[in-house]
Amino acid sequence: RGFFPSTVLSMSRALVLATCLTVARALHAPTPPCRHALRVTSPRLATKKKVSKKGGARGFGGGAAKQAVKELTPEQLQWRDLKEWVASSGGAADAVRLTDCGGGLRGLKAARDLAKGDEILRIPRSIILDVERAEASPVSGVWRSSGGALPGYLKLGLALLYEVRRGAASDLLPYLAMLPTQDEFAAGGGPAAMWSDDELALTECAHLIDFAKRRRGQSRGEGVPALQPDALAASWAECGLPGEPPGRDELSWAVGAVTSRAYGVGSGSGLVPVVDMANHDGRTPQHTAKGLEEDGRSFVVLATEPIRKGTQVCLSYGELPNCVLLPQFGFVLASLDAPPDLPLVDFTPCLREAEGAAGGAALLLSLAEDGLLVREGDGSISCWQAAGASLQVALLNLHEAGALNGGGEEEAAAASAPAAARHAWRRYRDLLQGTLAGYSTGVAEDRRRLGLGGAAPTASDARGVVVDAGGAAVTPLPPPNGASRVAAEGEAAAA
Repeated sequence: RGFFPSTVLSMSRALVLATCLTVARALHAPTPPCRHALRVTSPRLATKKKVSKKGGARGFGGGAAKQAVKELTPEQLQWRDLKEWVASSGGAADAVRLTDCGGGLRGLKAARDLAKGDEILRIPRSIILDVERAEASPVSGVWRSSGGALPGYLKLGLALLYEVRRGAASDLLPYLAMLPTQDEFAAGGGPAAMWSDDELALTECAHLIDFAKRRRGQSRGEGVPALQPDALAASWAECGLPGEPPGRDELSWAVGAVTSRAYGVGSGSGLVPVVDMANHDGRTPQHTAKGLEEDGRSFVVLATEPIRKGTQVCLSYGELPNCVLLPQFGFVLASLDAPPDLPLVDFTPCLREAEGAAGGAALLLSLAEDGLLVREGDGSISCWQAAGASLQVALLNLHEAGALNGGGEEEAAAASAPAAARHAWRRYRDLLQGTLAGYSTGVAEDRRRLGLGGAAPTASDARGVVVDAGGAAVTPLPPPNGASRVAAEGEAAAA
């Protein structure tokens, strides 16, 4: 889900704060858009007496009986309008209702018992805001004037802002009314990419901080000539688009809404009304299936198993680890049933050294081609590599080639294979320990402060976790048993 398919909070105070940010500020999207924070309205359900007109009563009583009726909140009215709009467009959303799913998080629940194979939602392609629709919109002039080289998430963000500015003239108005406003998004917390530098710093997770800051820059159009303030203002006016050209904060809000709500639609992605209000719970297998029908006319959601009335209807956002879920969607999964996060280490020292060595850059790319090193989206070698056998083999190759010897006696020692292996292992250990040094506490201390008990992990215990869990999770908010930190600390202890 979204455009960015592709550590540990160790300090207990930061863990508690981040937990509060995740729960109390409702960081489970879309306010941030996966689990949606309920808008507070008062009263939620107000009742009042309504007297019928005289003379219209049936039976023997001449006076009309007073009836207590429930008055809908603004959000409930918007939900009713949204469902009616979907139905009038040829779709169906009557199998679900929007409701509080606990903890101030809104989501979809089954409005009736659903059997396996039942259709839960049908959303016509005509009311989906996807890249194809954005390309056909007048706002496409903004990127066409600069050659059209703009990522899909930025195109959708601009298309969303264009529809918002059209107001009542937009045929997407019922959907737009359900989106969180920029102020609501900010007040609700949002994905970690929208956090302040001070908030990110409290996580002590260098990988999360780096990833979130890069995502923040991307959402604001940094480095994109067509989206610099002066250029955007000029193209917005030249295209005759409504309202003022969006500023960077507004663009960031729109892109945040897109990347935390969008699903795959055709060859790209799109905002799918109602569907994007379903939460993700990481269960395997999912109790729903989703996608475009073969003719491409509707996006449908089906039940893959019986779903009882009142049960929350969830969708899968993808097999994404917590280190992606938190920056992109604003939540983490506490269950170990979730896709495990790999223990990531800061590879920067070795990367810079190898890049400066003769033939080092070419060797790095070759190791990436062999799947031993991870690349960034632009093809460059990532500064963050997954701990484990692949990284160990990559380090050994670099040492044997003389790209990580550092000169002097170490370079001579590397001439023998056993010496190169020992040196590579030491560098691997140093990478792990250097990464862990960025945290003020270990998992044992975190568990003690949280009242979870448990002793510090031993090397053998931790290595068992790594083998059995396929790398175990190193997450911004580790699961209650601390297995994530066990993996990283155990790898370092074993090294």
